[in-house]
Amino acid sequence: MGIAFAVSTASYIYVTRDGEYKADINEKLVYAELEADMHRRFGGYSIEELCEDYAPPKSFLGQTEIPMTVLNQYPELPVGCEITCAAAMLDFFGYSIDKCDLADNYLPKDSEFTEKDGVLYGPDPKKVFVGDPYGKGYGCYEDVIANVLNDYFSSHGSENKAVILEDASSADLERLLDGGVPIIVWASIDMKPYKYNAVSEWQTRDGDTVMWLSNSHTLILTGYDASYYYFMDCSDKSEIQRYPKETFLSRWKENGKQSVTVKIR
Repeated sequence: MGIAFAVSTASYIYVTRDGEYKADINEKLVYAELEADMHRRFGGYSIEELCEDYAPPKSFLGQTEIPMTVLNQYPELPVGCEITCAAAMLDFFGYSIDKCDLADNYLPKDSEFTEKDGVLYGPDPKKVFVGDPYGKGYGCYEDVIANVLNDYFSSHGSENKAVILEDASSADLERLLDGGVPIIVWASIDMKPYKYNAVSEWQTRDGDTVMWLSNSHTLILTGYDASYYYFMDCSDKSEIQRYPKETFLSRWKENGKQSVTVKIR
């Protein structure tokens, strides 16, 4: 009995280690195909460090999904998808926060445009929300939402830190999802092709050119399977949405691969 048990245990350890080895090799191959660095750090953190203290996600029949409440930006914030996603992320961490309170008290806004010598000048979406999330406007980029989250954490005595996932790869995103980490991402409404319009182009006061993608949209990436990514989509959806992987990755890359997550500290 003792000998049989020892052999059985040794076989189990071998099979387990063999499975881990194959998974490790497959992960390296994925990164090689993407020409990506699997040892990159984001905000000073490795993927493994970003995953620390998160609960393991649900996994069933090849689908990994992080449970998240769907928050609707409508009717109050028709162009406020970014701040609605920030509110949904805070809700995920257990904060009782109203999206409108977050928009009113934490989101910097600027609607001032001027024209000089035929050139349109306006706000920088890396610094402020361009327009009014309650009415007409464009939106903001990842820097603004990271700052909103960090300001909220700081004001509530939390050491949590929003981290921008600069130049992340799809493999990075999936490794984070495997660790239970949701990610705010910038793509398009219903993953439809972007609309380019001259009216949506302007110069910032610092001289940078902004080409706003007029059906840009912000969502929270919550899971994936072999063919789809899953999202908390605040654009009048009542449940988690799924969109084809390649379609999302195309829209995400075209929108600058903007992504924000939170390091629990």
